[in-house]
Amino acid sequence: MNDSNHSATHAQQAAPRDYARAGRLGIGTPQANPTVEAEIRRLLPFEVDAVTLRLTSASPDPTVRLCSYLMELPHHAKQFAGMQMDVFLFACTATSYLLDPVIQERAIAQAQAVLGAPVITAPAALISQLRAAGACRIALVSPYPAAIMAAAVRWWGAQGFDVVCQVDVAIHSNDTVHIYGLQSADAWAALRQMDIGSAEAVVLSGTGMPSLPLIDRASAHFGVPVISSNLALAREGLKLFGLETTRHDWSCHL
Repeated sequence: MNDSNHSATHAQQAAPRDYARAGRLGIGTPQANPTVEAEIRRLLPFEVDAVTLRLTSASPDPTVRLCSYLMELPHHAKQFAGMQMDVFLFACTATSYLLDPVIQERAIAQAQAVLGAPVITAPAALISQLRAAGACRIALVSPYPAAIMAAAVRWWGAQGFDVVCQVDVAIHSNDTVHIYGLQSADAWAALRQMDIGSAEAVVLSGTGMPSLPLIDRASAHFGVPVISSNLALAREGLKLFGLETTRHDWSCHL
């Protein structure tokens, strides 16, 4: 956290910017993802700006693509060409479920050196939010193909969380690109049928499935916190600036 604190302090002590006065977020999002920018933009206070990096891969294999987004991040990050960044949000959740932890940490360290800013991954943001809520038992909701969902359950278990139930939001394909055609109503239809049992929080894993319109309704429905990848990323990024996400009533869209 020393790097994070240093970055936030630097943003506050530097000469005032015309824009991004409270901070500048870098965002890395998979090439075909239409949701990350839309949701995070709606969560940021006016005085915080975001700049986006499209993470690309030519592989037709979704597992290879997901892993390469982070493995190649140090290379992709050079596109910012020295732009001052206060924090970078890596907005691809499944990557951490699939990638060897040692390779992941090395890629993050290299990317931080290029960016001159801390990198927060979506799963790390989710963990921080869950721990702040005191939640150890989770219900996991995702639009992943079966193999990635199984990897996600194993990963959460390795982090010390108990996945007490899970539900798939069907994309009828093994290619994760089909996630990007989903709407929040698709997830809500699955959630309404879900029995979360003893879960202390519901995790909406994945940055490509729209989630903002269902967060408040689902939380009221289950009586426990509901946290999505994009919401967690925005909260953790803004935390470095001492700010909170903007609040809107999105449920009217469902």
